[in-house]
Amino acid sequence: MKTSSKRKLLLSLILACSFPAFADNHEHHHHGHETVLSTPGTDSVFNINDNWTAADGKTFQLSKLGGKPTVVAMVYTSCQYVCPLTVQNIKRIERSLTAAQAGNVNFALFSFDPERDTPAKLTEFAKLHGITSPAWTLAQGNASAVRKLAVTLGVKYKKVAGGDYEHDATISILDSNGVIKFQADAMNKNIDGATDALKTLLH
Repeated sequence: MKTSSKRKLLLSLILACSFPAFADNHEHHHHGHETVLSTPGTDSVFNINDNWTAADGKTFQLSKLGGKPTVVAMVYTSCQYVCPLTVQNIKRIERSLTAAQAGNVNFALFSFDPERDTPAKLTEFAKLHGITSPAWTLAQGNASAVRKLAVTLGVKYKKVAGGDYEHDATISILDSNGVIKFQADAMNKNIDGATDALKTLLH
C-alpha cells in the first residue's frame, strides 16, 4: 500500500473515532490470546505530533521516545483491575531483561483519562506500583491525542457512566523507529512472546 493511501486510511480511522470506539460491556475487550501482527504497520507511532504531559509536568511529543525499542500500554489510574495487571506484566517484561538491556528500552503508559489523570495522579500511580526507573514514562494528553494514539495502536475504548473507561488491554512492542512489531493481550499470563519480540529488537 502506498504511503499516501496509508495516511488517508489512518485519517479516515481517526475521523471515524471522533467518539471513542465501542468495546464490549466489560472493563476491557479481552481477545483471550497473545496476538502476533501478521502484517505490522509501517507507519511510525512517533509521527503523531500531539503534545503529552509527563508525570513530572514536562511536555513532550512521542518522537522523544525514538532511538530505543518501546513497550507501550494505555491505562487509566482509577482502573482497579485490568490496568494494574497490565503494569505488572510490563514490569515482568522489564525484569526479564539484563540491566544493560533495560537501559536501552523505554516503558511508556499513556492515560485514557485526561480529566482525572493529572501529573500528580500519575506520580501517585507510579509510586503505588513501584515504578522508579527513569526508563518509564507516564503521560496524559487531551482527548484528541488519546484518540489518535489509540487508533494507531488499535486499542478500542469508550468512556462510561461514572467517568471510567471500557478498553482493550494491549501491550505493544515498538521498534526504535516507533513501528509496532508485536502486540500481546495484557491479561494473558504468558507474555513470553512480547518479551522475546523485545529481546530480538535489542540484538
